[in-house]
Amino acid sequence: MLLPQLLPVCALVLLVLDPALGGPVSGRCVDETFCLASLEEYHAHLVDVPNRINERSVAAWRYVEKIDLDRVPQVIYEANCLTSHSCRDVSGPLSLESIPISIKMPVLKKSRRCVSYSLEFETVTIACICATTRQSDDSSPL
Repeated sequence: MLLPQLLPVCALVLLVLDPALGGPVSGRCVDETFCLASLEEYHAHLVDVPNRINERSVAAWRYVEKIDLDRVPQVIYEANCLTSHSCRDVSGPLSLESIPISIKMPVLKKSRRCVSYSLEFETVTIACICATTRQSDDSSPL
């Protein structure tokens, strides 16, 4: 049967007709109405944090408004650690530092090559934590 031999040819034809099918999910053209509700729900969960936790944390941070008119959502609030080398009101034998925590957040970006938007992932700092200082001889990846 010729089907197994024709399968690679059909796949190549599909890629020539629509090259976006062969690429990663990021950067693909998407319809805004298809993704908007899901993105709004996702972002609502990100900002649903306990009252003023950024001010109460021993690794305090403030929120900085990041605006991009070519992105959905247009406004993202990003955490900015207030100190980089110490944690508030913490003393002891261990050396502690404030460390930012980041995530890859899905957003829709206006794209020149798309009629509407493309799905992208932006790195956004969401909080700061207090952790022991990394030892220079530590070979662990984290």
